[in-house]
Amino acid sequence: MDEQGKIISTCDIDANLALQMWTRGRTPRLSIFNKVKNSRKLIHIAWVEKRSRTLSINGKKPGETFTYSVGDFEPAIQKILGDFATKTNFKAKYFKVVVDLEKALCRPELATSASDLAMMTEEKRSSLWVADCSGGDRNVGQFRPFFPCNDDEAALMTEDRLAINGAAMRTTEGLIKTGIPTELKKINPERWHNTVRVTAAAMLLGFSYCGADGTKKADALWAEGEKQKVIDPNVTAMKVPVKKLSLHDPELVRLGHKLTAYIRHCYYLDEVNVEYAPDSVQLLTEAGYEKSRRIDFNTGTLGDVPYRTTFYANTEEGMTAFGCNPRMQTARHTGDMIISLPTKIFEQAVKNDTMSSGDEFFTLTRLLWAKQFGQWYRNLKPYVVKFAGLIEA
Repeated sequence: MDEQGKIISTCDIDANLALQMWTRGRTPRLSIFNKVKNSRKLIHIAWVEKRSRTLSINGKKPGETFTYSVGDFEPAIQKILGDFATKTNFKAKYFKVVVDLEKALCRPELATSASDLAMMTEEKRSSLWVADCSGGDRNVGQFRPFFPCNDDEAALMTEDRLAINGAAMRTTEGLIKTGIPTELKKINPERWHNTVRVTAAAMLLGFSYCGADGTKKADALWAEGEKQKVIDPNVTAMKVPVKKLSLHDPELVRLGHKLTAYIRHCYYLDEVNVEYAPDSVQLLTEAGYEKSRRIDFNTGTLGDVPYRTTFYANTEEGMTAFGCNPRMQTARHTGDMIISLPTKIFEQAVKNDTMSSGDEFFTLTRLLWAKQFGQWYRNLKPYVVKFAGLIEA
């Protein structure tokens, strides 16, 4: 591979345009090759996440323009990504990230007292399991699922299987040894298996980290295990230390929180509606909602800017809504963001997000993140389905 990189795969769209996968040993790039002008542009593959995006190129004749929809590129993207996965060391990197992600999802939060359960931080509430050793003996207790279960999943959660007997059992390895995480993937692969696989593929291929830029982390994942450059030939090169992957890593914290939010809330996300309007106050008032209270959300919670959010209730219809007004300009949408769902669903979501007292503001954030992850996941899944080892029902 030379310094200019290498084209791994090419797929012609037509006589004017071809898509290619280019790499220089790090996160690959999508090459858009204009065959008319014999020129190419390198971009991150995240560009194709927005299916409604269009691409226009000039033809040979003056004023001649060809326009394409990204949605039409799906077969070509499948092919060049599949070729890349086969012709490079992608799969070795990919399966390592998959295993690391699965372990990160199984990492239990340890609670050794009632106060640990009652005052869990937002960081701890983003986990899916709790090692509950709050009964007096810090080394004895139960693994508690911190997510709602369907009937098949609940059948696995017997006291005997979830029992913690000794300090070594309070760990990720202890939970994995119960066999429950493996069985959950078999019972509902779309929840526990496919989401992890698509996320791992996205992390390595240069897709967004659910809307956020993850290119630095992606490059670091490709660099893991490489030998450091050594100027003195008499000095032995040492491998780059491999840091254990955690969903609490700064580069992964938002993606990890969105993934766990989706897993926790996936069974009722169809009841959650997100829409946009020039004036949320007018729209919700006309729809029979009444204001209850207002709170400000800092940058990074509901979006890339601060939001002033008003809580609404429509008691007659049994609905709850939130009018989210961006306090600065955001490129993600125009106007206000409106989140609405049945009140009983919101109340249940609040319970599912806590071990004791409710936190409506935390749950609102997580429901929005879960919706965002679900949309991102559905957009990416068709691109990687042929080589990511997904399980289809």
